[in-house]
Amino acid sequence: MTGGGVFLNRLLTISNCQSINDFVTCTVEGCSYIATSKDDIIMPRMFVQRINWANKEIKRFYELTKQYYNVDDSKGYFLDLGANIGTTGIYFLKKFTPNLKLLAFEPDPTNFKLHRLNLILNDMESMATVVNYGLGNESIDLPLQRSLTNPGGNSIVRKDIKGLTEIIKVIPLDIYIAKNKIDAQEVKYIWIDTEGFEAQVLLGSKDLLKVNPLPIFMEFNLKAWDNSGCFEDMMTLLAESYSHFIHMYRGKEVLYPLETLRTFERPNNPLGQIGDIFLIKKGTIA
Repeated sequence: MTGGGVFLNRLLTISNCQSINDFVTCTVEGCSYIATSKDDIIMPRMFVQRINWANKEIKRFYELTKQYYNVDDSKGYFLDLGANIGTTGIYFLKKFTPNLKLLAFEPDPTNFKLHRLNLILNDMESMATVVNYGLGNESIDLPLQRSLTNPGGNSIVRKDIKGLTEIIKVIPLDIYIAKNKIDAQEVKYIWIDTEGFEAQVLLGSKDLLKVNPLPIFMEFNLKAWDNSGCFEDMMTLLAESYSHFIHMYRGKEVLYPLETLRTFERPNNPLGQIGDIFLIKKGTIA
């Protein structure tokens, strides 16, 4: 069977499974996942392509930390903020940092339950904590727009999502870290995928970042940051510890001074999203 024929066969298989089951599963690159059968994005793509969701971005994040940061992976935490069903944190720990613990935040109740199941499927429940909260710059209840067909695209910011609305609890990361007595130096990586809420998440992490300007990889949602009312506060916070960022989009990487965030062209899509960025701390680049 040709490559195209194999892909078509897999697509038909996952489509059939979705049509008769409430949940579907797949195993890719040594990681196993279960997801709702209504998910038309992440699970079908993993099943057909046989690769972990965002595997290239996750691998590149790890490589860049080795290039720009002196990270000790012997112990500590990988923070997955906006963790969905766990495809980032589970893959990162399994492939690159098996000695770390996973601390994940996922506000959607269904994704939260599936994430916990996926930890069990991957024999990782003893090395991970999943928290059923969203993260932001204050403790507040907010409406989460839930997409039934793309649960990874759930958003507090977007109002155009066709689905359900769920009231979720949002807390600052600093409050959780202080309450649970986590040493800031033990946090080694942060991955943020919060569909336009990144500025608020960062501001709720200001105590952590002032003590430990660690590697951060996050979605680049410029229009959402502008509209949040938090952009200038976010820039002030980041400028204290970070000097540059690498913009990653469609396989290309470009290094920019942090200040370029102010003048970067805002794309014409709901969040102004254009790839991802990796933050580089001061003193790393001359």
